[in-house]
Amino acid sequence: MRSADISRHSSSSFFANECWLKPALHAEQRPKHITGEQQSVRVLGLDIGGANIKASTADGESVSISFAIWQNRDGLRGILKQLPLYRDAAPDIVALTMTAELADCFQTKAEGVQFIIEAVQGVFAGSLIRVWLTSGEFAEATDAIELPQLAGASNWHALATWAGRAAPSGPAVLIDIGSTTTDIIPLIDGLPVPEGRTDLERLAASELLYTGVGRTPVCAIVQTVPLVPDEESAGPVGVCRIPVAAELFATALDVHLLNGDVMADAGNCETADGRPLTREASLNRLAHMLCCDSTELSETQLVKIAEHIAEQQLQQITVAVKNRCQYVRKLVADSGMTKIHAVISGSGAWLAERVIQEVGESSFAAVHNLSEMFVRNVSRSAPAFAVARLAAERCQDDLLPIESLY
Repeated sequence: MRSADISRHSSSSFFANECWLKPALHAEQRPKHITGEQQSVRVLGLDIGGANIKASTADGESVSISFAIWQNRDGLRGILKQLPLYRDAAPDIVALTMTAELADCFQTKAEGVQFIIEAVQGVFAGSLIRVWLTSGEFAEATDAIELPQLAGASNWHALATWAGRAAPSGPAVLIDIGSTTTDIIPLIDGLPVPEGRTDLERLAASELLYTGVGRTPVCAIVQTVPLVPDEESAGPVGVCRIPVAAELFATALDVHLLNGDVMADAGNCETADGRPLTREASLNRLAHMLCCDSTELSETQLVKIAEHIAEQQLQQITVAVKNRCQYVRKLVADSGMTKIHAVISGSGAWLAERVIQEVGESSFAAVHNLSEMFVRNVSRSAPAFAVARLAAERCQDDLLPIESLY
C-alpha cells in the first residue's frame, strides 16, 4: 500500500501544452498554439546507443531496435534505413542524440560522434539534421562534429530537459532505468542541474550508474551469492556464500525474469549465451555463474540467488538516488523545501518505483511515471521522444528560407 501523503500523477496536468497527449487527428482537437502547418512538419528523434537504436516521432510513435554497433558499425546506415517511421516520406527534421560513441569499435569518442552523425546525414540526406548538446541546445551536424564532448553521451540531458516539465517548480530528480544504465538527474524548476556533464563526472557524482534491467552482467552486480542447502541438489551443507564467476554467463535480464519482473520471450535470443529468454534457459545461465548447470542446483536455490542479486541491484540504485536527493535539497536549502518530486522512466521504470519505496515515499512530494502519463507509452524510448519534441519546438524556424527571416 502506498502512503497517503504522496501525490502520484498519471494525468497530463504538467504537460497541458503538449499536443501528443491525446489524439490530434482533427484540426479542432489541436491546441490553439499548434497550427495546421506546424502539425505537418515531420520530426524524427533518434537516440543511437551502443546496443539499441531508439526512434520516435514528435507525437509519440516510437520503436526500439537492438543493434550492437561494436560488432558491426558499418551496419548502422542499413538499420537506420529500415526504421518503420516515416517510410512514406522523409522527415523534415531529424533530431539526434547518442551514447554509442563510447563503443569500443571507435578508438576515440570524437571518432564515434563523427561516424554516427555522418551515418545519419547519409541516410537522411534530404532532412534537416540537428544534434542535441549537453549545453542544452541543438547544433548543426558540422558544428556538433567539432564538439564531441558536448554531442556525445547527450541523451540523458535531452530527456531531463523535456521530462523536467513534469516537475516545473522546486527540486526534483529524474530516475531513468534502462537495459544498460541508470541516470539520476537533479532538477530545479523543471531544468537539469547536474553536478556532472561528462560520463566520468557523472559516474563520480552518482548521476550515472552502469547498471540496468537487461544487459548488466550478474558479476557486475554481486561478487558472492548465498547458497541455501537443498535436498534436491548437491553442494555444501549449511548456508554459505559462493563467489560468482567473473564471466558473462548471465545478466540482469535472467535475474528479473526469474523474479517475475520480466516476461519470458522465446523469440528473444539477445541473452548471454544466445539461447532464448525462457525460464529454463535463465535458470541454466544463472547456474553457470556458480560454475554449475541447472542439473546441479535446484530451481528453489537459483530463484533465491536471483532474489539476492535483484536486492543488491535495488540497494545500489537506492544509495545513489538518496545521494542525489541530498544534493538537490542542498541546492534549495534556503527555500525551506524538503520534499522533492520524482520523475521516473525507462524500461526499468518498475524498478525505479521500488527505489522510491526504498528511499521512502514520504520523502517525495509526488512521483510522475512517464509510462503512465500519456496516450502512448513513450517511456521505453523516452530520450528519442524527448529530442523529437524539443526539435519540434525549437527547430522549425530552421526550415524557413533565410530570406524569410529578414
